[in-house]
Amino acid sequence: MENDRGIEETWTDWEGGSRGTQIGMFVGLAIGAGLLLFVLRRLFASKPTPAEELTDTIAERAAALFGDEPVAAGRDLLSQTLSQTVLPEMKPVLRALLKEIEGSVGQGFRRAERAIDDL
Repeated sequence: MENDRGIEETWTDWEGGSRGTQIGMFVGLAIGAGLLLFVLRRLFASKPTPAEELTDTIAERAAALFGDEPVAAGRDLLSQTLSQTVLPEMKPVLRALLKEIEGSVGQGFRRAERAIDDL
């Protein structure tokens, strides 16, 4: 097809279009290809197996039982376990550790005081 200048133009004539037209065409093609792949993937996707359906059901029931935020449920359980069982058993160990740290720090301060006095 000839235009008024006597030049044949086709849809592949890259020289006649601006850079924006070329970029727009590539973006349009990319979006179209992505949409086509999405539709094909949904069309030919395998149906979930009974085991997958069961795990989904269990997960939904657990979310309903423990709330929408499983991290909060785990955090609450952990804090209860720590405060009721672990911390009472760790008290003597923590006290002994603090006494050792206190002795080491005191010894360090005494050395520093002697070093200052020797100046």
